[in-house]
Amino acid sequence: MKYREIKVNRAQCKKCGDIITSYNRHDFCFCQCRAIAVDGGNDYLRRIGTEDDIVELSEFEDVEEYGENDDSVAD
Repeated sequence: MKYREIKVNRAQCKKCGDIITSYNRHDFCFCQCRAIAVDGGNDYLRRIGTEDDIVELSEFEDVEEYGENDDSVAD
């Protein structure tokens, strides 16, 4: 089974142009004008603000779960 792992939790505010990044699980960050905020680090994505004010800049990586399609693991 594959899933998407968050590599960078980042967004840009269309109002003030700030690019803000959440680095840790509870690293809640507002832009300068406080129109948007990001939270969650690499654990989850949380956005505060309206969709019209947010440019999503987060980066992801597709990851295969450990043991999946791994013939070296004995049953």
